[in-house]
Amino acid sequence: MCLLRMRVLIFTSLGLLFTPVVIGSPSCPYGWYQHGSSCYVFIAGVLNSWTEAMSFCKALSAKLVEIETQDENHFLSNHLQRMAHGHNYWIGLTDAIFENEWLWMSTQKEAQYTNWGPFQPDNDQHMEDCADIAFFGQHGLWNDENCDTKQHFICEKDLTSTTTVPPVGILVG
Repeated sequence: MCLLRMRVLIFTSLGLLFTPVVIGSPSCPYGWYQHGSSCYVFIAGVLNSWTEAMSFCKALSAKLVEIETQDENHFLSNHLQRMAHGHNYWIGLTDAIFENEWLWMSTQKEAQYTNWGPFQPDNDQHMEDCADIAFFGQHGLWNDENCDTKQHFICEKDLTSTTTVPPVGILVG
């Protein structure tokens, strides 16, 4: 009976030796900014159409930002104000599928929270099906824009753990 307990203890201990261990708390990649459970990067050095911006974010294992709360919008607009320029940034919202039905592209879910600027969305010349976070004298208000317009954009990804240590063990023969 004692030998059986010892074997179980050895195998249990060996199992623990071969289990990957996550070290550190979750953090964002270098150059990204954390808010809540997401990481954000503001792409200001590249001007892309909405579709190109979406592809660029996907290449970073991210998506065009999906602003779901006033708190998140406030975080983004504060960051844009600190950047001290009046450029618009693409967000992942579109009504290209059905006019005036604004959906987040990655989930195809209708936006529950919005922060449209004055008289927006206006679908100017029936050519504006993509949304951006715009500069209307203050940052943080949204605008609909022609999807082919080249502009800056914001990517978002989930917060991840910093380091995973691969399993290490000792083989006992």
